[in-house]
Amino acid sequence: MLRSFQRSSLIALAFLALVGGARAQGSDNCATPAAIAGTGSFVYSALAATTGAQGQTEAACNFFGSTAIEQDVWFTWTAPSTGFVYISLCAGTSTAFDTKVAVYPGTACPGAGSALACNDDSCNFISELGFNCTLGSSYVIQIGSFPGSGGTSGAFNLTIGPPPPPTPPCTSTGPDVIVGELIDTINAAPVGGIDALALGTYSCNIGNVQLNWVSNNANHPVIAQNLYRYKVIAGAGRMEQVGMSWLKHGFTALQDNLCCPTCTASPVGSRLGIGCADPYTAGLNGSQGGLGPHWQVDAQTGIFTYPPANPAWAGTVARRLQVAVADCEVTGAPSAARYFGEGQYVTRDDALNNNQNNNSSWREVTVTSPGAGNFDFALFGPTFRTQSAIQAWGLVEAGVTMNQVTGGGKLIVASKATALGGGQYHYEFAVYNMNSNRHVGSFSVPVPAGTVVSNIGFHDVPYHSGDGNGSVNYSGVDWPGALAGGAVSWACETQAVNNNANAIRWGTTYNFRFDANVPPQAGTLTLGLWVPGTPTSVTTTGDVPGVSTFTAYCAGDGVDPQVTTPCPCGNTGAAGNGCASSFNASGAHLSAHGAVATDDVVLDGTGMNPTGNCIFLKGDANVPAGLVFGDGLRCLDGNLIRLRTKTLSGGAASFPDSTDTITLSARGATPVGSGLTGYYDAYYRNATVAFCPPETFNASNGFRVTW
Repeated sequence: MLRSFQRSSLIALAFLALVGGARAQGSDNCATPAAIAGTGSFVYSALAATTGAQGQTEAACNFFGSTAIEQDVWFTWTAPSTGFVYISLCAGTSTAFDTKVAVYPGTACPGAGSALACNDDSCNFISELGFNCTLGSSYVIQIGSFPGSGGTSGAFNLTIGPPPPPTPPCTSTGPDVIVGELIDTINAAPVGGIDALALGTYSCNIGNVQLNWVSNNANHPVIAQNLYRYKVIAGAGRMEQVGMSWLKHGFTALQDNLCCPTCTASPVGSRLGIGCADPYTAGLNGSQGGLGPHWQVDAQTGIFTYPPANPAWAGTVARRLQVAVADCEVTGAPSAARYFGEGQYVTRDDALNNNQNNNSSWREVTVTSPGAGNFDFALFGPTFRTQSAIQAWGLVEAGVTMNQVTGGGKLIVASKATALGGGQYHYEFAVYNMNSNRHVGSFSVPVPAGTVVSNIGFHDVPYHSGDGNGSVNYSGVDWPGALAGGAVSWACETQAVNNNANAIRWGTTYNFRFDANVPPQAGTLTLGLWVPGTPTSVTTTGDVPGVSTFTAYCAGDGVDPQVTTPCPCGNTGAAGNGCASSFNASGAHLSAHGAVATDDVVLDGTGMNPTGNCIFLKGDANVPAGLVFGDGLRCLDGNLIRLRTKTLSGGAASFPDSTDTITLSARGATPVGSGLTGYYDAYYRNATVAFCPPETFNASNGFRVTW
């Protein structure tokens, strides 16, 4: 195989400026390797290195007929934990270089034949590898160049993560195409706040029949590329699809070997042989003139229109994998976003043999920024074969519930409830449609009566370049969400109203979210199918708000349906709060956090007078209509207990707090497990007599706790 090189000293010098002024690292002598610790990014330079005698004859390093690693430098690293190590030069090394990397056990020069892993080309001519490590064990890393290419320098990333899943056995019945590898990227210049890239894909036929790859009709694969972002926002993780491409139409198949033990090659490029693999580089998958839209493809059956629609296009980002510049950020910092690229193949004979549900794979992506408003994407780590990118959420964040649903094709619903503190929980849902031709047009989450829901939100991925019926983009109108009828629900327009409505179509993930004041439990999630038919909806399980043992009630907001007594001076407060005061037109708010089961419930009052005192009050009876109480209302009654007087700070106080030696249950004579319900509020001074004469105090909303 012919191997070519591109060298430019100007490119190399410019790249070294980007990795910063850190002094070069790495030892030219394997007997004294440079020590590195932990995980992260490490600078190396082998521009002036010599070629040592060790690590030159490893069988694992035989690439393009050569085992040598020239102008090499050495590092030693001790594993801080047990796991799977990724070492990648892809994001930190200029494509002007041609690298090789190997790793060995030990702390000094390796013995012959001891390489644990070795790699030459993983992203263009740049290297990365993975190997299993053990806590406390030491390893030697060798970084150098492919013979004849000259020295190299830059930075490498070292991380510890989960190992990729094993490749499915190459024993499927019929043709079965999977994405065996995401191989490279190209980056386009941004236009109007939109950046673009393309992902190279290596397909494998793991079936026992050749796969059609005919260029001049609809019997060939189409290739989709997608980009996802994981980010923690306001204390809770989100996995969102932030970009999608048009579809590359396959035109010929090579007969390589990647996924299977053997490749029984087809003699013609119009078929991919049994066990064989075919590469489509990012340059091919991003060739704008060879891309077609999603709207003419049924991913469940693999049937599509050929030739595809070809509306006019112009510019560097058209039809490519587009992502808003606003959704891009440099990766690598502990709090930074993480990105994941996905490839998906759709083709008719694969679907005819019911093999269409394993056609997606994902790989992590690093992001750098060569200039303001411009971002470059590079692949990192292994490819997770036959997994869709939404499944990466469960690897990067613990506690994610993920279920597959059948609804005219394959759907995946992922959910996660996150405790925010102060008795609040964030509920995050992601609905992924791999190939359902019924699409999804509504989504519903059950919510118990009395639950306070806020921050209802929605996220989709925009279609572009004329991708929709009649070459008009599918609608991008956000689904409105609302709490009604015991559920938080979202829906788009029906098909009868708008055939280009913003349904969750194949190859896309939409997000739904809200906050609630109750902890999670397992519950039923309902997905309405957009295309009319039977069934009209499908269900699965996920994290939903549970039945709370404590709930806010008795609001002086004028909208609480149970409170029929108005605030005494027309001083209505904000939603969920007590009546307005001279200090705060929104009124005071009482909430709680903790749990009854662990007897650590704390009442939290906010929005009261900035300084002074408040009193936390408890009753054992409830008057739902409300009673006038000073300048406000209270619904608690019966045997009243003044729990504690507390000093206000910034209008807020809690009981119990760090100064208290008694629990709320003990002070209120409501033992845990008794089944008794306590009714609580907080009242405080409202010293402006003229505000609502003649009284000079006010109260928060109420709160009830069942013990």
